[in-house]
Amino acid sequence: MLCNWVEMDRGGEREVDVSGRSTDPRRAGARILDTAEGVLIALRGCTLHQAFVEIVQTAKTHDVSTLSLADALVALAQNQASQASDDAAFVAARAAWGHLLESRSGRGGRVDDDAAPGA
Repeated sequence: MLCNWVEMDRGGEREVDVSGRSTDPRRAGARILDTAEGVLIALRGCTLHQAFVEIVQTAKTHDVSTLSLADALVALAQNQASQASDDAAFVAARAAWGHLLESRSGRGGRVDDDAAPGA
């Protein structure tokens, strides 16, 4: 049975969704950034700190927000970038990391979830 839990914080009660994640939008942004860092760690074999610095520096270089760039990187990694391919953050993410995603999948950036490893 799923139910909504209520957490107590300094301001009183705050509802948490059924998955146990906070409904606080700041946490959603942190999850996006965490996921993008994980993508870079997997692609580059770098440290968490190096991944964070690379995302921030790339965002500054391309004059886009760090979170929008992180979101674009995650979307590229999931092959969901076609929805907003002209968006500045997607253009920046594709310029910075598109080649890594394409070489990783070996299929021009398209990852087939049903394909067996090495197939």
